[in-house]
Order: sequence, then C-alpha cells, then structure tokens
Amino acid sequence: MTRHSSWLVLVLALGARSGTAQAPPSRVNTIGERWPFAPDGSVRIVNPSGRIRVIGWDRDSVTLTGMLGPGSKMDGGPMAHTGLVVGMKFFVDVRGRGPGRLAAAGTASVRTLLVTGRAGLEVRVPRGARVWVKSVSGDIDVVGVDGTLDLNSVVGAIHVVGTPADVTAETMGGPVELAGGTGRARVKTVSGGILLRGASVDLGASTLSGTIVVRAAGWQRGGTGVQRGHFESVTGDVRFDGELGRGGIVELESQSGAIALRVPGTTVADFDLLTIGGSVTNRLTADVAQRGALRFSTGAGGAQVTARSFKGSISVEAK
Repeated sequence: MTRHSSWLVLVLALGARSGTAQAPPSRVNTIGERWPFAPDGSVRIVNPSGRIRVIGWDRDSVTLTGMLGPGSKMDGGPMAHTGLVVGMKFFVDVRGRGPGRLAAAGTASVRTLLVTGRAGLEVRVPRGARVWVKSVSGDIDVVGVDGTLDLNSVVGAIHVVGTPADVTAETMGGPVELAGGTGRARVKTVSGGILLRGASVDLGASTLSGTIVVRAAGWQRGGTGVQRGHFESVTGDVRFDGELGRGGIVELESQSGAIALRVPGTTVADFDLLTIGGSVTNRLTADVAQRGALRFSTGAGGAQVTARSFKGSISVEAK
C-alpha cells in the first residue's frame, strides 16, 4: 500500500471559559469518533490529566472514545468526510484561553470540544502507526502497536505491551514498564522504577534514584535476550535477570546502588566486573575477585558483560 504521511493530533486540556455552556454537573459525557487512516500514519496525543490508552488493531482507521468529566461538552460541525485522513488536529484550550477547536486539514470536518474535569481516552490505531503521547499526571498505556512510540508523562505511569520497532519513554516520578520485546528502546526516569521484560535488539535505561530491573527472555526481531543493552542508575539498584544475545554487549552501571546479574548456567560470555568501594561476589564460576575487580570468561565468541559501581556491590550467579 502506498505510504502516506498522515498525521493525527489529539490535544485535550482541562478547563474551558466559565461562560461556555456546560452539561449538568452530575453528568459524565462520552465521546466516540472514527476516521479512515493510513496504516503508517502518525498519531499525536496530548492529555494533561487522565488515563490514555492506545491500542493497535488490524484496520486502516483511527477511533477515539472516552469519557469527559462532569460539566464538559462536545460540539461540532460536519463530519461527513469519509476519505483517508491526511491531516487532523484536536485542540482544547485551557481555562481563559478560549474554546477548543477540531480542524481536519484537507477535509470539511470541523468540531469544537470544550472540556472541564478529567478526561479518559482510548484511541485505536493501525498497528504500524507512529504514536506520540504527552501528559502531565496521566497514565499512558500502549498495547499492540508495532510502529514507533514516543511517550512522556511527568508523574504518570507508562506501560507498553507488544513488539514496537522503537520506543522512547520518559517520566520524572512515575514507573515505566515495557513488556514483550522491542527493536530499540530508550527509557528515562528521575525517581520512577523501570521494569523491562522480554527480548530486545537495542535496549537502554537510565534513572537518577529509581531501580532498574531487566528480565530478558524469548526471541525478538532476529535474536534472543538482549543483543545490546546499557542500564544506568545513580543511587538505585540495577538487576539483570535473563538471557544474553550471543555476541551481544551489555553494560550495567550504578554510583552507589547494587548491581546483580542472574544468567543461565550455560551462558557463554566474557565478564568484566569492577567496584571501588563495594564487593564482588561470583557464584557463576570458581573465579575470585581481587580488590573489587574480577574478569573471567565462560567461553569464546559469546557476549561481553561489563558492570561498574563506585560504592555498590556487584554479584553474578546462575539462574
């Protein structure tokens, strides 16, 4: 199918001007819309507060459903356009900045959305779509999308299930979990914990004080376990539990947190472990650390594993 540069922007913010007509305070409004959409289109969602759920499906269309809080309203103009969406924007301005407006470039579709209270959204997109989501306090869930994901929430949680080609996930205080497997993933938090489950070709995670847990297993995009991985925490612990891709490179770092490695007993790899002020414990082989340093190999042609800590301990053992 011909590649289209379609894009869809959904922007929902809380609060419309006080003079806007609103639904009764006790009423919760629901929304439901659907548009034809290119299979590799780009979907952009901004929702400062409330839950955002994105689901990939095997249809060339985008659907938007959700619930708007008490006192909210959804108005609109004609939505008779049935062709492929080539440009669409949703805007809902914050209080004092005027009413919201939906404009679909290249179509006759125009709709106004006026929102107060929290908004919960569910957006279904083609599996190959590119998805961009931004929130302040809302949680972000993405399931079954195989395209590119760019997810950001200040304090909300981020949860991804599936096999996306590329993932960027960032949050300050919320936790992040990726499950299933990715081609490439980059995860960053300040204090939120990071949990990475599945296989990946290129996996990276960093945090200031959160804990990083990697459970690498299974097959994904041409290999098993983690082919390339870099995991870094300043004060938090870093734990790697799972398979290493043959010939892969895995690096683990922590300034003062503990680093723990659990790998299958049959793992073939070169290990390079070093801590300045902590201890090194080896339960995988008979090799013993000397002054916080230990280098050993379980066979030629395997992965390369490096662990570095300034004050924390380092341990390696068989699963």
